[in-house]
Amino acid sequence: MTTFRLLTAGSAGLLLLAFGRGAPLVFPVVLLAVLLVLGELWLRALAAETMPALARLGLATAAGLVSLPFTAIALHAAGVRIRAESITAGLGVMLLVVTVVVLVRERAGKVADDPRLARTALAIAIPGVLTLVVGMAAVQMYARMPHPPEPGYTSLALNGWAGDVTGPVRIPAGGLMLPLRVSSAGSPPAVEPLRVRVGERLVSARPLRIAADTTRALEVFVPSPPPDGCLHRIEVSLGTTSTVLYGRGVGAGAGVVRGRGVGSC
Repeated sequence: MTTFRLLTAGSAGLLLLAFGRGAPLVFPVVLLAVLLVLGELWLRALAAETMPALARLGLATAAGLVSLPFTAIALHAAGVRIRAESITAGLGVMLLVVTVVVLVRERAGKVADDPRLARTALAIAIPGVLTLVVGMAAVQMYARMPHPPEPGYTSLALNGWAGDVTGPVRIPAGGLMLPLRVSSAGSPPAVEPLRVRVGERLVSARPLRIAADTTRALEVFVPSPPPDGCLHRIEVSLGTTSTVLYGRGVGAGAGVVRGRGVGSC
């Protein structure tokens, strides 16, 4: 395949990656094809000698795959945020630069003493450099444009000894204090209702103030369920988020039952 055809195929693949957001399942195949094109161009730029087809395919694949992390490293060094758009632009710049090198090398190999070689190389290099400058400027401009903020979240999780529980918990007659961890990031301060339910029964409810971008530990009291040998669902909720464990009353056996499924009476 000629170099211009490789350039056309690679450019078409990059355009599909940049604008074809309606078909995400096709992206891995298109990206692999673009990387294979880049790998073949790298071989022509660095080692134009003929070689067995299988060896050439392997080297082209390796060179193409290396192009992806190389592009990410170059973007990071340039201070550009690594996203799908910037990676696509970086691969496009690499495709043009490597193609220019291949065309110059092919021209020099065919007619080494041709006085038109310098003019040909200049005619290829000028649009290549302009494309590089415009592409990097576009990526930098995109990175500096205002973007919608990342969505915030508030999470509630079991903490301390409760975080290691893998099965039902034996709850003594006097109840127990259940350790929790509340984390908030990217959300403004708020007050959310903290509720504790044993089965369908609401046993406690109180407002809890949640500071922005913090993690705090707290405890809630869980009363003992009836000692009937049954598993009881214990749910602690904070606003719309919640965490659940299961417990038995004092007549249900000792300790924490680990590694067993949760049954019902």
